[in-house]
Amino acid sequence: MTETVTLTIKIPADLKEQIREAALHSELSLSAEVCSRLENSFTDKEEKDGKPEALEIDNQHLGEQAEPALTQKELKKLRLLIAKPAGKSTAKTSSKSTSKKK
Repeated sequence: MTETVTLTIKIPADLKEQIREAALHSELSLSAEVCSRLENSFTDKEEKDGKPEALEIDNQHLGEQAEPALTQKELKKLRLLIAKPAGKSTAKTSSKSTSKKK
């Protein structure tokens, strides 16, 4: 059996209440809840094989933000723009410039 030792720490009262509520939810003692959470924090890091966490990579919160998908109205406008012949608009400008030269 593993040796058990006493550890006295100072934590904010609201954190203690959060731990107490989690312990009640898990049906564990306060000590067992804290031990479980501490053990999980160490095993989670070991399982990542030394890869940095997302917060370590993006410590300035500069991650990409997902853009919302295009609406049906926006898609329709894009399709119309793509389908429009490219030479049509340039033909009007070139005919005006040649009539002015005469």
